[in-house]
Amino acid sequence: MQMLDSITLVLGAPDPLMLVLVVFVIVVPIGLLIGAIILRAAISLFNKFAGYGDENPNQVPEPSMGKAMGIVLVTAFVNWILGLVIGVIGAAFLQSVSAPWNALIPSLISLPFSFLVSAALLSGLLPTTFPRGLGVAACQYLVSILLAIAIAVVAGIIMAALAAAG
Repeated sequence: MQMLDSITLVLGAPDPLMLVLVVFVIVVPIGLLIGAIILRAAISLFNKFAGYGDENPNQVPEPSMGKAMGIVLVTAFVNWILGLVIGVIGAAFLQSVSAPWNALIPSLISLPFSFLVSAALLSGLLPTTFPRGLGVAACQYLVSILLAIAIAVVAGIIMAALAAAG
């Protein structure tokens, strides 16, 4: 039996079962946990932006961590299917377009649809109204973008420090 070490994760698992194990036991739960934290932060941010206090009946209810992970899983799966359909249709219509545009255009086209699907799923699964679902989805995008910027800045600082030291 092969040990699960950094070489396996970096170079790829020679055994397909090991790859499935790594993805479903490590990568997916961590991704769902991060997504759930972002979702809960987005709901809190939306409620603050909307001016809803703690006891306001109009506020979007903040789900438990487990339910938030489930919402993230369902939303990611539905958006993956949507992206796949738009990608296949885009590939059929954009055969004459050169790379990277033939892959980028379907992604850009799917973005507003993905946003609307996320809002619809959030409104049904939280439960809340569709306009509030739109607000939570917008806050979710905002939190994700800010988190990506923060990670990029930290990575840039680390790389600059390593370059200066080396």
